[in-house]
Amino acid sequence: MAVIDQLKRYAPILDWLPGYRRRWLADDSIAAISVWALLVPQALAYASIAGVPVQYGLYTAFAALIAYAVFGTSRQVVQGPSATVAAVSAAVVAPLAGSGALGTASFAQWSALLALISGAAYLLLGVLRMGWVSNFISRAVLAGFILGFSLGIVIEQLPKLLGVGATDGSYVEELVGTLGKLGATDAATLAIGAASLAILLVLRYTRPRWPRALIVVVLATAVSAALNLSEHGVAITGDVPTGLFELGVPGVGGGELGTLAVGALSVVFVGYSETLAAGRALADHHGYEIRPDQELIAQGTACAAAGFVGGFVNDGSLSKTTVADAAGQRTQLASLLNAGMVLLTLLFLASLFDDLPGAVLGAVVIDAMVGLIRLGEGRRYFRVSRADWVFFAAAMIGILCFGIIAGVAIGVVLSLLLLIGRASTPPVRVLGRRSGSDAYLDVARHDDLVPDPGVLVLRIDGPLFFANANRFRDAVRDRLARSREPVRALVLDAEAISQTDTDGADALSALAHELRGRGIAFALARVESSVSDLWRRAGTLDAVGRPTFHTVREAVEAVR
Repeated sequence: MAVIDQLKRYAPILDWLPGYRRRWLADDSIAAISVWALLVPQALAYASIAGVPVQYGLYTAFAALIAYAVFGTSRQVVQGPSATVAAVSAAVVAPLAGSGALGTASFAQWSALLALISGAAYLLLGVLRMGWVSNFISRAVLAGFILGFSLGIVIEQLPKLLGVGATDGSYVEELVGTLGKLGATDAATLAIGAASLAILLVLRYTRPRWPRALIVVVLATAVSAALNLSEHGVAITGDVPTGLFELGVPGVGGGELGTLAVGALSVVFVGYSETLAAGRALADHHGYEIRPDQELIAQGTACAAAGFVGGFVNDGSLSKTTVADAAGQRTQLASLLNAGMVLLTLLFLASLFDDLPGAVLGAVVIDAMVGLIRLGEGRRYFRVSRADWVFFAAAMIGILCFGIIAGVAIGVVLSLLLLIGRASTPPVRVLGRRSGSDAYLDVARHDDLVPDPGVLVLRIDGPLFFANANRFRDAVRDRLARSREPVRALVLDAEAISQTDTDGADALSALAHELRGRGIAFALARVESSVSDLWRRAGTLDAVGRPTFHTVREAVEAVR
């Protein structure tokens, strides 16, 4: 039984599939068809972002859908090619394969190797149960990161719509280079690209449930074949082979594993954040829980599976997951059905995309990014918290100005700085007693509090540890200096100090000695047992010179 429980833990499909209800099949089938209609054109488009031939997008989708259905804990998340991680993949692989290798089998092999290494990184984090790392990414930083990515990918698609050559460099450099080539715009390419984008945007806002990407791709391919647009200078996808992928480990050298490992961490940062955001939102909406540690394993197997079939890195797509939920998806059986439809596409339909113009793929990508460009979030952060807005803006600018990998590093550093900054400045509040009770409350928020003459009561709202120990002592000194009357005694309400360390204990001991030298009595109240034990071992309670008290009122009476 224990073995079966473990298998169910690491392969959730063994838990939910035996209890599958037949009445769910209709909803899951409709969701599979709806997602397939979006997935196929996006897979082709996102393969171009990743720098590989378009059929590799379908390889990736097939493997990722099956892997996540077996190992994922979300009922609605749709795993597959994503614009964001595809862009990360291209940024990592290009220096290794050479920018001239874009769209070649060699570039695809490097991309597949990155997928395998990313899968290994995910799996390692999952086995070590490090799903908690997602809590250390600030939402403001992540929102700025996604906005910068979305704007950058739109910039990256503009040369395809204009029929001009792309410019290497950051997104800002690409934009400047593209604007400098406007005079070389190919009229036929611009016409079909602009028309495709216009149809996509009109359908987005007037018929949002229609499979607009598939409609535009089919129409554009038919027009391209009928008018022979390739003879008029319009770039097309070319030969899209029909048939299965090859299984195996990519046949490229392993001398660049260090670079690929750094790139894999960037994939994890971007992909896990996007997947978890989608999974948690829908889990909350439908009233169930997802397991972050298992989600790492699911992402790892999806990326590794894609790597073994020659595909590239992938994640839980926000756009496709939204479509699946709107279509009524109940379980991951929809993903398995979708994988079967993708397989049929590979076997019988792939060659129909031979005449698909590249400008149309660019239009599909831009349409997908429109859903992620949420300028309102920036306004909200500016209105609610200027500090959050600064981090939001910095993450966005970092992506646009310094490139993807540097932008990812900036995003991680900003989140850590935000965490450290807030942890190192815990609020120290002055408390007063409510008339007729023993309750002590924040004097800044209540006007009916009774002062205790000569006694200053303070509370630190947060842990007391190495990052904020000195700031805490400075805050206490500041409160003493600002007191309107001489302070004869100080009481510290320690109820909110749930964690402490030796540095925190030493800072408290030093404060006790300083107060004693100034003739100010000192007492501690409401100290949690584990904190009290550490302070006892560190000699802090001896430095205070009196026992801790169960209530603030008792401590005030003792030092009065």
